[in-house]
Amino acid sequence: MRIVILLLINGFTARSQERVVLSPAKPEAGQTVTVTLDPSIKGGTIPANVSAVTLQFTTSNFYDLPYRMPMRLDNGKWTTSFKVAPYAAFASFTLNSGDVVEKPDADKHFEVMVYRDGKPVRNALLYRGGSMTTQMGKGTAATAAQAKLYEQELKAFPDNYEARLRLLMYKEAQAKSLSDKKNFRRQAHEVIAAKWMEAPCDRGNLNRVTMGYLIIGEPTRLDSIRKEVGVRYPKTPVGRSLQADFLAREKDSARRIRLLELALEEETPGNQADFSPIHDKLFDLYAKAKDSANTVLHAGKIQHELESPHLPRIYKGMAETLIENEVALPLARTYTSQALAMADKWPAGLIRFFPETGYIIPLVDDSTRKAVTSTARGNLLSMLGVIDMLEGKDAAGAEHMRAALAASHDHETLENVSRFYRTTGRAKELADVDALRLEELKAAVAKQMINKPAPALNSFVDLKGNPVHPDSLLGKVILIDFWATWCVPCMQEMPYVQKLYDQFKSNPDVVFMIVNSGAKNTLADAQNWKGNKTYSFPVYYNTDSAIGEKFGFNIIPATYVIDKKGRIRFANIGFEGPEVESRLRVQLTMALTP
Repeated sequence: MRIVILLLINGFTARSQERVVLSPAKPEAGQTVTVTLDPSIKGGTIPANVSAVTLQFTTSNFYDLPYRMPMRLDNGKWTTSFKVAPYAAFASFTLNSGDVVEKPDADKHFEVMVYRDGKPVRNALLYRGGSMTTQMGKGTAATAAQAKLYEQELKAFPDNYEARLRLLMYKEAQAKSLSDKKNFRRQAHEVIAAKWMEAPCDRGNLNRVTMGYLIIGEPTRLDSIRKEVGVRYPKTPVGRSLQADFLAREKDSARRIRLLELALEEETPGNQADFSPIHDKLFDLYAKAKDSANTVLHAGKIQHELESPHLPRIYKGMAETLIENEVALPLARTYTSQALAMADKWPAGLIRFFPETGYIIPLVDDSTRKAVTSTARGNLLSMLGVIDMLEGKDAAGAEHMRAALAASHDHETLENVSRFYRTTGRAKELADVDALRLEELKAAVAKQMINKPAPALNSFVDLKGNPVHPDSLLGKVILIDFWATWCVPCMQEMPYVQKLYDQFKSNPDVVFMIVNSGAKNTLADAQNWKGNKTYSFPVYYNTDSAIGEKFGFNIIPATYVIDKKGRIRFANIGFEGPEVESRLRVQLTMALTP
């Protein structure tokens, strides 16, 4: 069989075809594909005199490739190349140079589709359908285009589970009568039930079943299907793993331990691997209880997949649990040393696993690999220094901290080093590290500075429903933090936002706007949020469903710093941990500086 890639040219102009070329046009799997941009040909947005161009995937199942791929300049043309994996089906991309984005049309992106024997491979049309809202924006035109592509996918692959569910949800949304809507919903439930019964004890199949409930908007059913598996198939590996998850939800830790230990009564030499999740839960519980003997006992019974690319990170996580609870420190040293020995294989990028493909390791360039390895070494060496400190070996700890600083200055390493110097009374060394941290943070933040017009701030209301007038924000430095009540990382970020607000609230030139994004939330949700009683920063509600597209985020929390001239200077997507406080502080200070 032949696997080829075709650049879809629906809606492309002749000039855009000449400017952006995929070569060869129909490569075989494993061949090198080159994307070329010729900026000397008129008709695009990227001028010929730019210093850098990046290919940015906007949707993709080319999982071994990075999200952004830098292009290189060769004889006046920008090019980048990649190999196509056998599982690849579809990708869309744009070409970017700074704030300039080149697309073949206003509501289209460049596309790569995989074919076999002249026809799109399984999921290619499904994934193209999924890309429509990214390419065209949200709206009826995009959803109609999606439905057409789902129908095409099902015509080629009638058993495509996801395509069938998504098409049923489209039909339900379009149905006029309540009875028709119920009929499509019933069909969706039947599709999911049939998928479950194909392999009720297979974890990969169970993941597809739970994905089905997410597709049809019924996330509360996830627990019920997992409980059903546990009840019907309690003695299977997946049944015991689910049992461990449910037992671990018991609020009382002593009772949780008793229930998990009781479950171990069915463990035998022949089924030990099935009980690894229970031992993992008990390892964590006994560590928190500072029961060294039982912590070590259950750690020894956790089964590790030795070929897993996540293994060094797993060892590090177990060591961190022991260090945090100051228990079984010799075992913590062992795990840390094992992870350190694998620093050059540290996971980089998003590693995916599918039963059909196994682990998919993303491609990273040499500089990224070097940076990841250095950071891992710095983290782990500093962890060894903390273990030394906890064991009263300060001289050895100081050596480990020097080695850690030589390897990396990342936030985690510097946190561990600062803790060591603070605890052991090394005031000068601590002051030097604090100064180093501030200067490096300023340098890192300066590289993140952007300069683009902020969208009109006319969709926000206060918690009484009163509109916020944009004129009241003129000449102010504004920190806007988008969040939702259901967003766990948003809640984790809030205490740091409060600390920052406490520092700047008396500055008349700074405005904080903590904005409920409206995604699955209402004004009432924002009004009834329990955080209103905990935090004193001002909370608002957003009434514009397209606010994410206008600002450029699809993940929350998303925090923006806007300067006095109404331009976005910094964009922060996601929650990065405690460092967010110091990072935003530096960003606000820079935005306030003329």
